[in-house]
Amino acid sequence: MGTLFQQMTIIGVGLIGGSLARAARERGLVGRFVGAGRRIENLEKALELGVVDQIETDHMAAVRGSDIVVLGTPVQAAVRVARDILPAMEEGAILTDVGSVKAPFVRAVEEMALGSVRFVGGHPIAGTEQSGVEASFATLYEGHRTILTPTENSSPEAVAALRALWEAVGAHVDILDPERHDRILADISHLPHLVAYALVNAALGGGGITYAAGGFRDFTRIASSNPEMWREISLDNREALLASLRGFEERLAELKSAVERGDGDALDEAFQRAKEGRDNWLREKGWS
Repeated sequence: MGTLFQQMTIIGVGLIGGSLARAARERGLVGRFVGAGRRIENLEKALELGVVDQIETDHMAAVRGSDIVVLGTPVQAAVRVARDILPAMEEGAILTDVGSVKAPFVRAVEEMALGSVRFVGGHPIAGTEQSGVEASFATLYEGHRTILTPTENSSPEAVAALRALWEAVGAHVDILDPERHDRILADISHLPHLVAYALVNAALGGGGITYAAGGFRDFTRIASSNPEMWREISLDNREALLASLRGFEERLAELKSAVERGDGDALDEAFQRAKEGRDNWLREKGWS
């Protein structure tokens, strides 16, 4: 495809931002990479691994000369960073992010003095339970979805450029309203993480986790995710997550009632519906 951007600054070079840099470098999509963040040890590791070409602890210095800036920090920090760097960003540069919660971030940034900077929210739906730049790899996004959340204020050219970038690193790109994005992600990502954390804590409380085997390991894999990150996501997407939790509580209550009644037919119906739904989803993904 050729070079899409001359220089990319990634603020928060972890699994997500680091993997984007690796993938873009491997495919020749970006000429040069600048990494910025609060922990010099992490930045030095990113430089040592060849993920970035330059590191900066000064965010304003990091964005100078870059035609795209990617915020890889948690949402609340990303709002503060965006406000700080906007005066130093190049004219016409693209500002985007990779955060799991979009509506509050998009609202906050669009209220700032953007000038000629072109902002489009983004969220690659990919990752592992590992974190940090050491866990990054160039094929993370292949076959996964990236959601862009432009508004009526967004530049169509910036949206097209970001679509081209994400598609070039192997992702399928969808466009969603920020609020719709947050409601969907509450169901398919944020709720499962809370359930996994709760299940591990329940097993720890029961004292039987020593006897857990492969099924428990597979179901609770995401409970090894970064607790600080998931605390912030849970609070940032609180309203949508509460709606997902209420829906889950209703389904769990139905199962509890069926067990109390000894109603095997109700259990069979619920289990069969879930099995068929998951099997169909796996086939659609090509994972079966």
